[in-house]
Amino acid sequence: MKRVESYKAWAAALAALMLAAPMAANAMMVRLDENTVLDLRAPAGTVLIGNPAIADVSLVTPSRVAILGRGFGETNVVITDRMGRVIFSQEIRVAPPAGTRVSIYRGEDVSNYSCSPNCARVVPASDEVAPAPGPVSDIPTRPTKVSMGR
Repeated sequence: MKRVESYKAWAAALAALMLAAPMAANAMMVRLDENTVLDLRAPAGTVLIGNPAIADVSLVTPSRVAILGRGFGETNVVITDRMGRVIFSQEIRVAPPAGTRVSIYRGEDVSNYSCSPNCARVVPASDEVAPAPGPVSDIPTRPTKVSMGR
């Protein structure tokens, strides 16, 4: 009898894991500092964003939204119609941009460059940015820290 109850407990735990797993597996991927346009089946009434530091949503038309990747990570977006019915509910995963990016850190100051094939300063869509430090040739040869993303 105890063996049957043990199997039932394992089966219940496995079922709970299987129900939780699809949320992360079905996440919509959005690239950092890029928009993904989404057509809704009804006009939007309310837009809820789990973490606005990771993704932002802009209403293009009442039935079309643009989801912007603001920071790396995962969050969720829920959109309801004017009657409060959910018309969109999705996990959003923000991934690195497609091209090669170089970040140069000088203390707390960060300068981002897109280098494919030549380097050009990238202005983050999500923040106000100080003026560019100058041409790429003015960048010191020994930065504090350099990270490359692909």
